[in-house]
Formats: sequence, C-alpha cells, structure tokens
Amino acid sequence: MQSALAAGHAVLYIDRIGVGGSDRPPAEIVNADTEAHVAHQLVQRLRKDRYRTVVAVGHSYGSLIWAAESHRYDDVDALVLSGYLHGTHVPTQLLIRAHLQQAEGAPPGYLTQAPNFRRQAYLHPPGVTRQMTELDERIRTTGTSGELTSLKNMGDPTYTSRIRRPVLLQIGVHDLLFCNALTGLPCASPADLCTRETAFYPRTRLSATVQRDTGHSILIHRSAQSATATALSWIDHTVGRAPHPRAVLDCR
Repeated sequence: MQSALAAGHAVLYIDRIGVGGSDRPPAEIVNADTEAHVAHQLVQRLRKDRYRTVVAVGHSYGSLIWAAESHRYDDVDALVLSGYLHGTHVPTQLLIRAHLQQAEGAPPGYLTQAPNFRRQAYLHPPGVTRQMTELDERIRTTGTSGELTSLKNMGDPTYTSRIRRPVLLQIGVHDLLFCNALTGLPCASPADLCTRETAFYPRTRLSATVQRDTGHSILIHRSAQSATATALSWIDHTVGRAPHPRAVLDCR
C-alpha cells in the first residue's frame, strides 16, 4: 500500500466482511456473491467521489471476489488477481481444509487455520524471513462457511469468462495451492500461466507475471517489493501511458 501511495495512487484498503473491524453477520451468508455486491457498492462510492479510474487488486479469495464483481457489474477499469488460478492442487486444498477450525471467540461458522499451519501451506521457506513468518501467523484472520462453499467455484470459469477489463495474473512460482508441474499445473513462467488461463478469459486482454522463490502469500515473502512494483507498473501501463513492464507477458 505504501508503494502505491508513493507512486501517486489513491488506495482504498478494506477489511472484508467478517474480518478486522467489519461486522460478522451469519457465516453462511458471507460468500463471494454477497461480498462482490459490497465491492460494487465501494466502487460506486469511489465513482461518486469523482475517482475516474478504479483498479481492483485482490489476493487469493479476494481475487475471487473481484472476479465475481467484475463479472456481474463490469464497473472497474482493470484487475490485478494474485494467488488465483482455475486449476488447483487438490492434495494441498484438502490439507488446508483439514486444518480449519472454529475461530475462538467468533460466531459459529467463522473458521481459521490451526496454529502454525500457514507456514506449511502458504509460504516458501527459502523466500521468507523468520520475522515475516511470525507476522503471518499473528495476522491470520477468519473465513466463513459461506466463503468455503464459494471456494469450490474457484475452478469454475463462469466469473472470468465475462470479464471485459484487462487482467493481470500474479502467482508465486512455489504456490502450493495452484502450482505443481508433476500434476499438470506448471507456474515456472508467465507463459505457463498464459497457457493455463487464456481460455478462461475469452473477452479481455490477459497478462501474467510470476514471482521467484515465492509461495501463496506473496506479500509475506522477500519478493513482496518486486511483486508490488510489477503490479503498479502494469497498472500505470494499462490505465495510463507508462512503458510496458518487462516482467509481464501479454497472453494475447
């Protein structure tokens, strides 16, 4: 966020429903569709406040929310979707679900990961410091039973097939949720992402970039600054007049 502000962008950074200071309604109604509606309301408020260009930036489940929002409302100018691809590595997905538990002090259906599990599933140890590993553990948040149901739609192309705005996909090469070359899920290069994902975005201009030595939680890794700089450069190129970033491949 600080990098975006330093680059001259205005940033609206929110706690999604059920997280941080936001309300915690019944868990079963907190899902991608209701959260996409909330995101749409935020975009409309920004337009009302005379922000002419709005770029949606999401990570993991947040990317799914923005894909759903753009599919339904088509009101942002571009999207950066990180930690989000259609093909998932099923063993990792099942492992994550097996380590979910009811969050202490939260309403029923609000879930969180078991203590010290995140480093196993979301981080690539060679690419992250001990301090950031500990930070990632301290800031782990909750998800809901409704969101867990929505995650089953992550491989469904319905949302992305109707996106009309430019999209940048950003993935850590060692993202265990989406990357495993032995099972047909390569992530070694932007070209790999283009090959895997282009068919799911038939109506828009798709671009891709990857981060070396990086797992799922990109901004926890040493590559966070590079990842942010690449995304900002792509945004400036896509909605402005900046040069095309070298680390980004246009899929078509």
